[in-house]
Amino acid sequence: MGSDTRQIDHLLPDIRDRRASARVGLFPLHSEIAAAAGNCDTNFQIMLVIHDDIRRYSIRGMFRSLDIRLTAQFSADVEDLSPFYNGQLIISSSEASEPVPDELAEKLRTGTIHVLILVDPADVVEQSWVAHANGFLDWADLRPETLREAIVDVEAGRFHVSASLARRSVTASDQAGEDNPSKSASTLALTAREQQVLRLIAEGLSNRQVARSLSISEHGVKRAVGIILAKLNCPNRTLAVVRAIESGLLVM
Repeated sequence: MGSDTRQIDHLLPDIRDRRASARVGLFPLHSEIAAAAGNCDTNFQIMLVIHDDIRRYSIRGMFRSLDIRLTAQFSADVEDLSPFYNGQLIISSSEASEPVPDELAEKLRTGTIHVLILVDPADVVEQSWVAHANGFLDWADLRPETLREAIVDVEAGRFHVSASLARRSVTASDQAGEDNPSKSASTLALTAREQQVLRLIAEGLSNRQVARSLSISEHGVKRAVGIILAKLNCPNRTLAVVRAIESGLLVM
């Protein structure tokens, strides 16, 4: 009981600071967590944008339990990101329902900010956020280990889709297809570049081979593949090709 009381007392100054800062919507946290031996020792720069207090504080607690070093800032408003220019932006899907602000879009185009979106089934992520996303993590699957995996994947340039999100999306798509076979084809829209990438993937080319064929960077191919997987609600390239063929998006 004494230990619990000390923990609650320790949180009270944070809560008072948060309330005092509510007018500007920015809640800074400079918390570095020492990496355990043999684990990742990169110092991750993270901005977390979540309006919901409970969810924001739950992730703050997860950050403190991770075996990676990080410096994090917290905000309740995506408009409060002018000081942030390098690192990972972790944003809740409820805050990504409107188009990416122009100032932030310019930063995202430079490639110095990587976006991880925490997805709630009740929310619809705006297309401009999807286009800039480097990964999607299901709120229902959010635990310290899954959060760590997503952060590390995004930092390493790998497009991340959490397993539960992929399974739920695929199941939902299959059910929608049973009710209306043309629905999936009519509601999906791939850009010309995404269609080119998907066709070359269907022909068995690797990311490197696709990049050479289209004269673009391998990073650009990885990004296109990630967006294709998200749009088709598929956990891997093989299933994406199958679904594209079934829906009429790809004719071999």
